[in-house]
Amino acid sequence: MKKIPVANPQIGEAEAKAAYDVISSGWVSMGQKVREFETKIESFTGAKYAVAMNNGTSTLQSCLATLGIGPGDEVIIPTLSYISSANVVLYQGATPIFCDSNVETFNVDVEHIKSKITPRTKAFMTVDLKGLPVDYDAFSRLSAETGIPFVSDSAESFGASYKGARVGTQALLHSFSFFANKNITTGEGGVVLTNDKSFAEKLKIIRNQGQEGRYNHTVLGNNFRMTDVQAAIGMVQLSKIDRIIGDKKRIALLYDKMFAEQPGIVTPVKVKYENTPSWYLYSIKVKNELRDPLVNFLEQNGIETRLSFPPIHQQPFYAARFKINSEQFPGASKAFCEFLDIPIWCDMPVIQTEIVANKILSFMKRAG
Repeated sequence: MKKIPVANPQIGEAEAKAAYDVISSGWVSMGQKVREFETKIESFTGAKYAVAMNNGTSTLQSCLATLGIGPGDEVIIPTLSYISSANVVLYQGATPIFCDSNVETFNVDVEHIKSKITPRTKAFMTVDLKGLPVDYDAFSRLSAETGIPFVSDSAESFGASYKGARVGTQALLHSFSFFANKNITTGEGGVVLTNDKSFAEKLKIIRNQGQEGRYNHTVLGNNFRMTDVQAAIGMVQLSKIDRIIGDKKRIALLYDKMFAEQPGIVTPVKVKYENTPSWYLYSIKVKNELRDPLVNFLEQNGIETRLSFPPIHQQPFYAARFKINSEQFPGASKAFCEFLDIPIWCDMPVIQTEIVANKILSFMKRAG
């Protein structure tokens, strides 16, 4: 029996040809194709400046480096996120300050961030978990009121919209990932979006070993350059983005409809503010005691699922280093114990969507 995957990148002959054409040109490192890709991203998102890099962790760390984050500084981040959200803070020699998340949306609320602000807070970070945009207006107001820079880890929300505008212009800096399971992919890769020219120029210097001009190194940078091969693939992928998100939305609506009569299944929450998720993932919630048995049942029936990320403060490295009490994060802890990512991808056949939903429904009915 062929397994139904949780994600399925849309990569084909057009991407292969684009990569081949670049390789045939003789220039494969960062060059004109990267700039073309950045320009297309600027046009798509409405952001003034796009700076492409080799992966989403590099883009996120570069955001903090651009802000001058360093030893003695604190950066507030939600614990319910991928570990790179915290790692990049440590890379800068600063201290991550973890906060809780909303158990319904999985996202951080402004009050969670506000409660952790100290005189050492030099930035706060939000995360668009599962591709659902946070309430950007609320965080922008907090940044304006406190003077603390607002960075968005938008790794999962490329193509999403907030109040009619593509995600990428709401925070001071937005970091996106183009990893293989994202809506568009360059294999590895990422981009920072900003409307601030000075930050964009700093980002370009940081990604290129701190160079201003050839071999003139003015700051501590890194090799975070994207290649022209990646950029060529990315441009083909970008041309598909509206179809990819539209198709995933169709699948999400079908899941919503099929799960509507099953009280034991909580479908993705509809938030009050206007938004269009990227539908990076479709995550249901079931009771803690049923989640793992459901995972095993689906695996036995050829359906792949993901448990997503445990709260960062529970990861062995961070638990040993910071010794944080999980009782501080009831929302994040409860969400992780209950949510389950199920298959959703562009061109996923209706019949497979129905198989996934019906298997979940049959399990829940037997579980009572």
